[in-house]
Amino acid sequence: MTAAQHDIVYHLEKGGVYPQNQVVTSEQAQVINGMPQDMTMVISTQSDFLVTDIKDGIYYIDIQVKKMSNETKTSMGSDVMSSDGPASNPMNVMFKNMIEDPNKITMDRYGKILSFDNSAQLEGLTEGMEMPEMQLLQIEAAMKKEIDAEKQITSYEQLTSILPKKAVKEGDTWTQNTTINSIASFETSTTYTLESVTADSYIITAAADIKTPQGSTTDFSGVQAAYNLEGPSSATYIINRNTGWITKATIEQELEGDITVAKSEMMPEEMKMTLKTKTLTVIE
Repeated sequence: MTAAQHDIVYHLEKGGVYPQNQVVTSEQAQVINGMPQDMTMVISTQSDFLVTDIKDGIYYIDIQVKKMSNETKTSMGSDVMSSDGPASNPMNVMFKNMIEDPNKITMDRYGKILSFDNSAQLEGLTEGMEMPEMQLLQIEAAMKKEIDAEKQITSYEQLTSILPKKAVKEGDTWTQNTTINSIASFETSTTYTLESVTADSYIITAAADIKTPQGSTTDFSGVQAAYNLEGPSSATYIINRNTGWITKATIEQELEGDITVAKSEMMPEEMKMTLKTKTLTVIE
């Protein structure tokens, strides 16, 4: 008996609203010039994906972030920024500004994002923030670099562009080249497996071994840094059979290695850092 083949693609409806709540918890253990510095960061977002139109198999989607927050914990204490936090914290004001307007994307039925427009989000980022003008300009420049369209596409496609390009049966695997955004950005190959099929869901697992290319460098707080990082990544996705939408997912990623920050005008001596991170992403 031939095993059933499954064409796993998106089947979204015009006018449909598809929620996605995400919590990313990142634990970092650092040793900088012999001094340990540990940090935990928790980033939470609650979003709705509204399909505004469908043309020639392409989905036009508004991503409306309803709430976002970032909590950082170190040995010095904790700091919380939230879109619904008090305006006395200027960063709360910026987070609120960031969710005023939706990001607009186009996406094909396999989850590849074809365009990303967050121009409305980038306008007025610092409006209403009570800080010195020079500091506001620095924050605005840093945020525009951090949330530019290319980085946003990479981030969203880690969740949308995981589906096979052809029909598969249980146990089949497929691979996708993936960009990892962590301490730096680098490419890796991820292997996906259709583990099982239920009446309502596809269960897909993913695995990758992440390793930075030899001689990799990045801009680290305004100066050049060489980095050598590697570690495993794994994930489980539960996909709604009717829509192709993720109903639940867990993604685990570990990285370990070292970073060497070059000498500069700001830093007269080379700085060496060992780093170990563990990141857990939960989607519901």
